[in-house]
Amino acid sequence: MVFLSIINFARQQAFDKTFKRRKILKLTANYYGRRRNCYSIAIRFLQKALKYTTIGRKIKPEYLFQLRCSRVDAAAAEHGLDYKRLTQNLIKSQIQLSVAELQDLAIWEPRTFKCLTDIAKAKEKTEVRPEVSERLPEVDGVITRGML
Repeated sequence: MVFLSIINFARQQAFDKTFKRRKILKLTANYYGRRRNCYSIAIRFLQKALKYTTIGRKIKPEYLFQLRCSRVDAAAAEHGLDYKRLTQNLIKSQIQLSVAELQDLAIWEPRTFKCLTDIAKAKEKTEVRPEVSERLPEVDGVITRGML
């Protein structure tokens, strides 16, 4: 932008300052007390809030992964497995599901999740030594290629 006089340049700076203040006060509109109205106080609290949101964006995926793992672990414990054994045996059975998909199945489709745990138990039974496999309980309703 080209300014032909110093007056227009000065007006432009004041114009930008007004919009900058208005933008800050819009962002702090839901705060309590003088944090929402007083610009010098609002800018300090807004900077702190933006710092916390930046930290939160980094923490959120890790927290969600831990939450999903604990949910799948709790659902697998109902069927006599733990999370590690379930995922390892599903991978060996060439069933590749993410933790989010396993969590959704555990919550919304418990019968499907039970079938997956049965498949994991059957795979675990076929993979171990024969003397150990005799002590593992028999799984009903699972047919593998080795049985055919």
